[in-house]
Amino acid sequence: MRAFGQNHRTIELGPDLGSVLVLDQTRLPDAFEKIALRTVSEAADAIRGMVVRGAPLIGVTAAFGVWLALRDDPGDAALDAAVRLLGATRPTAVNLAWALGRVRRELGSVAPPDRGKEALVLAMRMADEDAAACHAIGFHGSELLR
Repeated sequence: MRAFGQNHRTIELGPDLGSVLVLDQTRLPDAFEKIALRTVSEAADAIRGMVVRGAPLIGVTAAFGVWLALRDDPGDAALDAAVRLLGATRPTAVNLAWALGRVRRELGSVAPPDRGKEALVLAMRMADEDAAACHAIGFHGSELLR
């Protein structure tokens, strides 16, 4: 998205490489503020509290939330717990369920020592896919509006 003459992502890896920055949509339109998520619980709170809104962004936030969980414990139990916690935040959100299913499928076959790294790669790929889809919608939508 473009705001204040600059391109921004609604979600991105933090500059410390250990957090996720999200646009706090509860502050719009009065303020344009990004907040850092550092734990899976904070990611769950951001989804539950509607800090992040929009079906695709909710799913991408959950993918990053799984990465935040797996950095400390890449085991099967931690993966399952993260998916359960994040899935319970908005049980009717279709993109949330889809994203967590994808994360579970793709990371379930990865050896635990490699899961943290692979979870980040997957979350970033999902964010890029979402940004590309939003760009395409905007491009085609602008043509229709003309």
